[in-house]
Amino acid sequence: MNAPEDRPAAPGGEEAVIVRYGEISLKGRNRRGFEQMLRDHLAGFLRAHSQPFSVIEIERGRIYIRGCRGVPDLKMVLGVHSYSPALEIERDFGQLKREAARFFPAIRASRDFRVSCQRIAKDFTPDSMGVERELGTLIEENTGTPVRLKDPAFELHVEIGRRRIYLFAGKRRGFGGFPVGSSGRLVSLLSGGIDSPVATFLMMKRGVLPLLLHFAVSEAETAKVRRLRDRLQAFAAGQELKLIVIPREEIFLGKLPGLYGTRFEPYVCVICKYRMHKVASEVARSEGALGVITGDNLAQVASQTLKNLQASRAAAEFPVYSPLIAFEKNETVALAREIGTYDISIAASEGCTPPRDPKTGVDPARLLGVLEKTGLR
Repeated sequence: MNAPEDRPAAPGGEEAVIVRYGEISLKGRNRRGFEQMLRDHLAGFLRAHSQPFSVIEIERGRIYIRGCRGVPDLKMVLGVHSYSPALEIERDFGQLKREAARFFPAIRASRDFRVSCQRIAKDFTPDSMGVERELGTLIEENTGTPVRLKDPAFELHVEIGRRRIYLFAGKRRGFGGFPVGSSGRLVSLLSGGIDSPVATFLMMKRGVLPLLLHFAVSEAETAKVRRLRDRLQAFAAGQELKLIVIPREEIFLGKLPGLYGTRFEPYVCVICKYRMHKVASEVARSEGALGVITGDNLAQVASQTLKNLQASRAAAEFPVYSPLIAFEKNETVALAREIGTYDISIAASEGCTPPRDPKTGVDPARLLGVLEKTGLR
C-alpha cells in the first residue's frame, strides 16, 4: 500500500509517475533507442501487472507515465534509476498553489518541511527560487509547520516540465543500468548457489539478455535453478530467459567417478570448470551469444585462485564476464537478498562432491597434461 504522504487525493490533477534514468542520458546518437526500449518495457510491465495507465511520454531526461492509478513496483524494470508517484497539473502557478493544499495534512504531521523546485523548462515564471519561496510561505502560513532547508522531515518536490507541472514527495530507488536486451546476449553458467544468480542479474542490469546454462547434479538442485530462473525472469521485461540443462556427467564424458581415489582427484574442480567453459563456448556459438557469464569470485574457493581461473578458462572461445570477481561475500549476499534469490539459493539440495585436497595453483600447461591423460581434453 502507498503511504498517504506519497500520493494525496488529486481531484484537481491527474495521477502520474515520473521515471528517471541514469546512464541512458549519457548516450549520444543511440539515446533515443534506449529511451524507447525503456518506455516499451515500462508499458509491458504495467500491462502484465494489470496496472492501468493512459500514455507514456518521453521528455529529455524523464519518462512520464500518465493516468497511472496506484504505484507499480518499477524497481523490477531495469534501466529505471528512480521514480516518483506524482500529481500532474497544468503549467499554471495559481493552480500549483491551490493543489499544494493536497499535501497539507502530511506536512502538518511532520516536524518541518521544505519545497524543492526543479525547472526542466526554463520558460516558466517565477523561477525555481521564486516557486520555493512563495509556495513555502503559503504552506507555512496554512499548516504552522516551520521550514527547514537542511534534512527536513518532509520535502515537497515541484518539477516544472515543458507541458505540465508535477508535485511529489520522495523518490523510490530503482536498480538503474540499461534495459534488458539492449546490450546483446550472453550464456550464463547458473548453479543453485548464491553467486551465479547475482552475477547474472548484474549483467542483466547492464543490458544483457542471458541464456541460462545449468549443469545438473541432482533433481533437487535443478529444481532450485528453475526457481532461480523464474525469479530472474521477473527482471527480464517479459522476455523469456531460456534455460538449458545438461547433466554434469555429460561434460565429464562419463569419466567423473573414475577420477576419485586417483592422483587426478585434486584436479576435479579445475577440470570441471574447464569442461564447463568448453561446453558453454559451444552453446554460445550455436545460440549466437557473445560471451559467457560466471559467478567467479577471486580466491573464494580453491577453483577460483588466479592460476586456476587462468587454467580453467583455457577452453573458453568467447569473452568471460565475472561481475562478482572482487566482491566481498557479504556484498553478494546483500544483493541476493535484495533481488529475491537468496532464500532460494540457500535451500538444501544435493550438490557435487568436492575432492580431497583440491589443487589451488594449477597452471594451464599442467592442466592440459592432466586432461590428455584422463581423456577429457
